[in-house]
Amino acid sequence: MTGRPAFARVRRWAAERPAAATDGAGWLALVVALVLALQAGGQTRPLAVGLLLLLAATLVVALRFRAGWLVIVVLLVAGCAARLDLLHAGVSDVLTVTAAADRLVLAGGNPYGIGYPGSVPPGAPFSYGPLALLWYLPFGRDPGAWETVVSLATLGLLAIRGRPLGLAVFALATPLLFLASDGSNDTSAGVFLLAALVALPRSPLAGGFVLALAAAFKPYAAAWLIPLVAWAPIPGVVGFAVGSLVGWGPAALTWGVGPIVESFRLGLAVHAVPYFSLAALAESLGLGPTSPATFERLRVFLTAAVLVVSVPFVRGWRAVLVAGSAVYVVFLYAGYWSTYAYLAALAPVLCWYLDGWVGLEAGRVRWPGDPVGRLSGWVDARWPRRGPG
Repeated sequence: MTGRPAFARVRRWAAERPAAATDGAGWLALVVALVLALQAGGQTRPLAVGLLLLLAATLVVALRFRAGWLVIVVLLVAGCAARLDLLHAGVSDVLTVTAAADRLVLAGGNPYGIGYPGSVPPGAPFSYGPLALLWYLPFGRDPGAWETVVSLATLGLLAIRGRPLGLAVFALATPLLFLASDGSNDTSAGVFLLAALVALPRSPLAGGFVLALAAAFKPYAAAWLIPLVAWAPIPGVVGFAVGSLVGWGPAALTWGVGPIVESFRLGLAVHAVPYFSLAALAESLGLGPTSPATFERLRVFLTAAVLVVSVPFVRGWRAVLVAGSAVYVVFLYAGYWSTYAYLAALAPVLCWYLDGWVGLEAGRVRWPGDPVGRLSGWVDARWPRRGPG
């Protein structure tokens, strides 16, 4: 009989909450964060228990009071702690190869067209853009430290922006925690891509230029090029062309186009076993043996099909984001070999827009004086978004 009075007290407590305490975006973000923290619990060791207790306690407060600032701060702290707890937990050799390529450049050599013995398996080339060489050059033998800083800075940017749901996903999604310091370069690639796709709605010319720079860091950023050109043909083409000259021109003149192309060819050939791809799925279902050449052709065909289907519907900047994301996923995962690390490049963009896409734009946390709102208003007045999207 004691259950009913207790239940009645809980209902009365919820009904008596002040209207100002209603903060759907905040408590929903905390629920998502709790689910993500539970998934990561087996890998983050004792810290997971502390994070779960912290998130649960904050959720209780957010259900009773308006606690927007507290939610953002707790998610930021949780994301930083989880990343530092998993520091260098991964096994990627991307930055090992990049550091070796940087040393070769400093010695006067050509980083393209050769395989590097320090990769796993040995012989992987430097199959990235020249901006990746510049991006990690100051960090010598430990470029992974810079990748961790980039992940923490992106987390901080999302926190300052005040959209709690996107922040929760970026803070505690298990793959992003590993990729922050596992030796891959996709976290930094995501920052370049985010800059391009945030600039694009306000200026297709600037968006195309930054997108080309993103592709000069990691070429898969070009997945958004055709949707961009379909929406804004002249500024998209001009911006991307100028950005490509800036990003690739000096490297092509110094080291030659042939070695650069050869590095990309070697990069496709270095993996002998299908992994995290359509070929890996086919093999797991007993549809093998899988042929690399067959799945590479299938990847091109499926990517072309996505473009044919999506481009006629690209009439706004949001359609550019969606179509480009579809091309990105199909091209990278419908072939012979892939990796979950590629999702890290999409994560900042998805988390940036997530709250608005699910109807929680009004749940933005406003800091004292609302500097973010004032900055957004200033940018909107000078560079308004093109069309309704």
